Amino acid sequence: MNPATVHHGIGGRGRIDIVDAQIHLGPDHGHDRLLTAMDALGVRTAVLDELWGRNASDHGTPCVELGDGIYRPLSPLALAAAQLHPGRFGFLQRITRRDPALASHVALLAATPGCVSLRVVVLDRAECALFAGGGYDELLSLAQEYGLPLSVLCRDAGALVGRAAGRFGRLRIVVDHCGWGRTQRHWDEVLALARHGNVWLKWSHAFRAFGRDGMQPAFEEALAAFGPRRVLWAGDVTHEESSATWSELLGFVLHNPALDDAGREWVLGRAAREALRWG
Repeated sequence: MNPATVHHGIGGRGRIDIVDAQIHLGPDHGHDRLLTAMDALGVRTAVLDELWGRNASDHGTPCVELGDGIYRPLSPLALAAAQLHPGRFGFLQRITRRDPALASHVALLAATPGCVSLRVVVLDRAECALFAGGGYDELLSLAQEYGLPLSVLCRDAGALVGRAAGRFGRLRIVVDHCGWGRTQRHWDEVLALARHGNVWLKWSHAFRAFGRDGMQPAFEEALAAFGPRRVLWAGDVTHEESSATWSELLGFVLHNPALDDAGREWVLGRAAREALRWG
């Protein structure tokens, strides 16, 4: 008799558990297409941040407009992907401080399978001032209460996140996109956040932050400050400013001489799983 045919899948392969800690998902990307690319690259899991574009009110879509400039971001495609492929996808949920049902919304997200983090984007100078003055404290407190990590993209991340990390010591904070630094001073302030044990650095959009020639020195500085256990890689290739492919973005870390094998495993996956309490 012929031996039974054994069918081997292509997903979940590779020696390293690679987690892409952020990919912007839109209606043109499709989670099935993402899975195909992930399998080819050896990316086991990805964190989706759903963003289709911006509407006439300059609010990220998809969202529900609630009047008076208040809106609630939605993630229907990311939620579906996480439900259909729970071992492959999780998602960040963008959230706004002015949501009229903020407490119940955070509670619901904490109970939603696949929601691994909240995310706030604080780039407007007035909102930055509010963040610094305690205007986001209710949101921070709720995230801490429900055990949801908070991913933060903001100007002056060093100053703003440092205050939040000190006041909310049980809240896990991920500083997005290398802290969105614009000068060496800003980057130094981001590196100083390493003194807070509840802060992680998301290594993403490094080309925009440092330029091609500055990426390696900055990466080594990040490792020296935070250690590999608190630096997590994100390709975010759908919004990458350079011409780099997803493979090239991954390869920068995968083949980086500054990392030994253990450090590589942390930056490429274990740090994300620990920061997000995921898997």
